[in-house]
Amino acid sequence: MNINQTAIDTKGGKITDDTLFTTNLDGSVDYIDQDLLLIIYKNNSLVDVSFHDSIESLSVKVIFNSNWEVPVYKKTIALKDNIRLLSLIKEAIDIAAKG
Repeated sequence: MNINQTAIDTKGGKITDDTLFTTNLDGSVDYIDQDLLLIIYKNNSLVDVSFHDSIESLSVKVIFNSNWEVPVYKKTIALKDNIRLLSLIKEAIDIAAKG
């Protein structure tokens, strides 16, 4: 199952990596890119959605000022939990957009 881009309001953020919208998360992990979604905001924050092959899970992070070592928000979820993934992306967008 894919996530539709129209389901996500970026709240002013710019999507620079969008393979999440063309990836079948229910399919083979061999065809899932590590970097699935990146949304950048003018307030120096970003939302990152990544696939972790070693544990077959996804992470949703909010990063401020390029500090990848200490994300202000980080959630890890099961690969095929698309409903929860969409919820976490929306939560991360709310945090990033507010700065």
